Amino acid sequence: MPRIALVPSEPLGLRMAGIGIRYLEMARRLPEAGLEIVLLTAGDPGQVPSLPEAVEVRAFERGKLSSLLADCDAVVAQGQLANDVLLEMPALPSAIDLYDPWLVENLHYRDTLGLDPYRNDHATWVLQLSRGDFFLCSSQEQRAYYLGFLTALGRVNPDRVAGDSDLAGLIAPVPFGLPEELPPYQPLLERTGEGVRRLLFGGLYDWYDPWTLLRALESLEAKGSTAWQLLVVRNPNAEGTPQRLFGEVEAWCRERGWWDSKVLAIDWVEAHRRYDLLRDADLMVSPHRPSLETRLSLRTRFLDALAAGCPAICTEGGAMSRLLQEYQAGWVVPAEDPEALAAALKEVLEDPAALAQKRRGAEALRERFAWPTVLEPLVKFCRNPRQDPTKEDFAFRPATVAPPDGLGFRFKRWWRRWA
Repeated sequence: MPRIALVPSEPLGLRMAGIGIRYLEMARRLPEAGLEIVLLTAGDPGQVPSLPEAVEVRAFERGKLSSLLADCDAVVAQGQLANDVLLEMPALPSAIDLYDPWLVENLHYRDTLGLDPYRNDHATWVLQLSRGDFFLCSSQEQRAYYLGFLTALGRVNPDRVAGDSDLAGLIAPVPFGLPEELPPYQPLLERTGEGVRRLLFGGLYDWYDPWTLLRALESLEAKGSTAWQLLVVRNPNAEGTPQRLFGEVEAWCRERGWWDSKVLAIDWVEAHRRYDLLRDADLMVSPHRPSLETRLSLRTRFLDALAAGCPAICTEGGAMSRLLQEYQAGWVVPAEDPEALAAALKEVLEDPAALAQKRRGAEALRERFAWPTVLEPLVKFCRNPRQDPTKEDFAFRPATVAPPDGLGFRFKRWWRRWA
């Protein structure tokens, strides 16, 4: 029986984001496919939620992977810790998880963090895509994007295509999965007033567009549609994730007397209670601006919402809007169009039949994204793990090039350090 190591970069605990939840679910599901699992966590192993007895949890230690992974036949690794795996264990067959396109996400933080994240992220992707043996992505949109990167690094080559014409053995969509059954519902939030619809935005990151939503709600408020409450979620890692947008939204809402009344900030919910939060909500609505990031990301928050039967409104573009339209599981509106968003919200607030129809569409998505189904390509690799025989002959690693940070940013960085 193959023994597979799972190495996510996010520590596993009660308050996990999408990557942590993804790897916890992998650890729970892969033994059902006849695989032994070793889960490495960058945090305290004692904080990892319950897992089947067949899963062994070990603490990640940089420089000690040769002993930690010595009894493993292959590894599935994600994020920065995948670098350690590839450098310390180059002979171990590796599946590199590119579900989260963090290089593209971090492009939005140039003004806050400078060019260092880009230098690090680009060099990391060059290493991982040149040395990994199998790659996971979230959607066909992502697959096409990463195939371009793989081609540039020599991984799409005549020998590889000769034995794998569609490259299904090189990169495959393995999206975030959904449970076959949800845990019993335990209300998490206090009940709203009679007839008030609760709208969940979630965390505020720079690639989202809360302003179009706030203008749409302002328009509805002016027309007398006041029966709504909007929830935003505080980031649990405020020190490591820029919070500019959250602060700007809070200030805007305070000016209008909405903060702590119409718009509420709530703390990050423990992972096992996330479906309770979504069942407390009537709608997930997280519009975004047109960008490469939003076209490539398959939003974990939307998939979880659909699993909970909570319909969604999203902006055109990318895999998520395609799925919402295909399954009639929500509303898709043009980018930066508050009038179109207000019209969709009006249906949510005033048309129970339309809301019920979208809920039925949301429930239909669960079967397609059930964990056993989405994990099939990864299971196939793990049952017969091997290194890509073509990478030694064709792959190469170009240097990452970026200009120095501008004088203005360097001054601001210096000022923040000494202020």
